[in-house]
Amino acid sequence: MTTRIVLRTGLAVCFFLSFLFFPSTVYQESKNVIRIAGDNQFPPFEYLSDAGVYSGFNIDIMNAVSIQTGTNIEYYPMPWNQAVKALRSGQVDAIQGMKKTEARKGTYEFSAPYFTSSQAIFVLKDNMYIRKVDDLEGRKVAVQRGDVATDLLSRVKQVQLIEADNQQEAIQLLTGEKVDAFVGNRITGQYFLQKSRQQPLTKIVGEPLDATDYGVAVMPENKGLLSVFNKGISQIKSDGTYQKIEKKWFGEYIMPYSFSLRQTLLYLEIGLVLTFVIITFILWWNRSLKKEVGRRTRQIERINKELEEKMVLLEDNVHFQQQLLNSAYSFFITLDPSGNISMMNQRAMEYLRLEKEIIGTPFVQTPLSAFIPEQEILAALEDKRVFLQKETVWTKERSEKRNIYYSISRIQTMGGDNAGVALNIMDTTKQKELERKIAQEDRLRSLGQLIAGIAHEIRNPLMSILTYTQLLPKKFGSPEFRAFFSRHVTSEITRLNALINDLLDYSRPKKSEPIAFSLYEIAQGIVHLFKQKVKEADVSIHWEFDGEVWATADVQQIKQVLMNVILNAIEAVEKGGTIIIRGYYQDDKAVLQVEDNGVGMTEEEIHKMFEPFYSKKLNGVGLGLSVTYQLVQENNGEIDASSKEGEGTVMTISLPCCRKDEDDVSCHGN
Repeated sequence: MTTRIVLRTGLAVCFFLSFLFFPSTVYQESKNVIRIAGDNQFPPFEYLSDAGVYSGFNIDIMNAVSIQTGTNIEYYPMPWNQAVKALRSGQVDAIQGMKKTEARKGTYEFSAPYFTSSQAIFVLKDNMYIRKVDDLEGRKVAVQRGDVATDLLSRVKQVQLIEADNQQEAIQLLTGEKVDAFVGNRITGQYFLQKSRQQPLTKIVGEPLDATDYGVAVMPENKGLLSVFNKGISQIKSDGTYQKIEKKWFGEYIMPYSFSLRQTLLYLEIGLVLTFVIITFILWWNRSLKKEVGRRTRQIERINKELEEKMVLLEDNVHFQQQLLNSAYSFFITLDPSGNISMMNQRAMEYLRLEKEIIGTPFVQTPLSAFIPEQEILAALEDKRVFLQKETVWTKERSEKRNIYYSISRIQTMGGDNAGVALNIMDTTKQKELERKIAQEDRLRSLGQLIAGIAHEIRNPLMSILTYTQLLPKKFGSPEFRAFFSRHVTSEITRLNALINDLLDYSRPKKSEPIAFSLYEIAQGIVHLFKQKVKEADVSIHWEFDGEVWATADVQQIKQVLMNVILNAIEAVEKGGTIIIRGYYQDDKAVLQVEDNGVGMTEEEIHKMFEPFYSKKLNGVGLGLSVTYQLVQENNGEIDASSKEGEGTVMTISLPCCRKDEDDVSCHGN
């Protein structure tokens, strides 16, 4: 990310310096070209994309104006304060998007507006004391250098403005807790928060600020250019081009449900009044219809009776459903489209210590807001998003921590209208405690198995050394025995030393030093190392790699992992067997698979294969795959095995991904 910002900033500086030193030359060679400056980091209005392309809503509008008017436009993206300086100094002819504030009207001339822009106050989610502009008094506030937010905050007493080159840097000051608030463009702020996945950390408070017309700005001496822009803006609005561009970048505005309901009720009331007037007029005009009215009345009474019976059935059904919800193990709560509590089962009320009067209370005024983010509720209500099995920790009274699982689902009417959201909550504190106890028992079991394996593996060489030592006084005069003693005792001591080293690697693996490397090159090196074994076993090696697959991990540790896995595969296959080594990317992981058509394993063997001192080999110690598992875990990776007895085994190793085609410094060297 840092590299991309540096590249974009460097590009903007190059643009700025190019027409700082050569402004007259550019203009003379392009008399029919309008030079337009814009912010290089103001999405979705205008920004440099990852590929270095200048994109955004403003650029599409200007391109459409260029087509309609036959005018050539050159774009100069740069930081906003530099763009303003370039316009004032005559290095560019116009700025493609600027808010038409009272303070700016005396300096610039503006085209017809083509958008309405507003500011907003962004604060951290747990902030409870900033709700409006006046609350910023005496606070640290991040703003973009040269932005209208500076004028907006000038009337706030003792406010400390922290200026940044662009709104993204200003937002980072907020999420890094270096300022109390950020004031900037409402749409751009939300764009950066969503893109960096930091939206759950922040919220927007108060009403939209300073909603102002937004258009092309020029200096008074270039006022004649505005006729070109006004003509183009008028044409793209009339032929529908503007609406398509607006829909592309901002979507369609959906009328709130509450407004549609009020409008429907108004029409219904008007219809009822008109119906009553007509019926009254007909009754007054024609008394002969009394008989028909009587018949209709009896019919209505019958219908009312049927409706009453159905209402009783409906109430019974609702009561039955409420009993089912109250008997459920989980806590069930529903919110209406406005975010107010509409229903809550008895278990939820008891758990949250609430009363029945809670119905109709806004969600943010209940204990639920302490562990369910308000942004997720709004996303479910407005964007139809679903959140399933999310885990969090809630600190209740007296610092009591509870483990919570919750799901948020949207509720729809039969007609597809939004009826609110449903919250399904479970307290898993006791379950977590039980899992911890089971894990502790499992660790104790593994420890017992580890101690038993150590005793068995150490006892054998010690018994050999003891036997040779007891024979030494009797056979010391025999040169053959002394040579035998020296060779075998040294061998047994070396075996003990190797066992101790394996145990140390298993219990205290060296801290990894991750770098970027090619899995293909590492795997090739290991296969070359085992070239003689491959030849003796008559094994065929096949490679299946999707180009260069790059991972980030400790190279030496991964070499040890691959040596264990590939050696096991060679020893598992019979003569003439096949080993396939493949590599590919999967989501955010680099994956390497070693597949053989050897003897395979049973399910019990797969379950125990990573346990210490478990081995199928005749002279195996059983620490190889245990150390392998530890090393993969140390490098933030995963190792998994799938096997079928008599058909072969597939070992899958997943490591942190580092794509060479990405603009990432860590992928371009050690």
